[in-house]
Amino acid sequence: MTYKGVAKGKIIELEGDVVLPEGTRVRVVPEQPSVVITLTDWLKEARQLRRQLPKTSDSVEILRQMREKRASR
Repeated sequence: MTYKGVAKGKIIELEGDVVLPEGTRVRVVPEQPSVVITLTDWLKEARQLRRQLPKTSDSVEILRQMREKRASR
């Protein structure tokens, strides 16, 4: 069975009404923290990536070439 909970110091507080018998051995596997990005940070990263793209208005052609390269691998 799998239960979820939150670590508080050396104690794991289980969610819900779960009660395990005293002395029950358990295995704790920490979840990966979810990555939260603000809109401001997202826009900043998008602008940095945009600056790396070629200075051209023909983005459709660039995308076509990228797809062709990917397909030929």
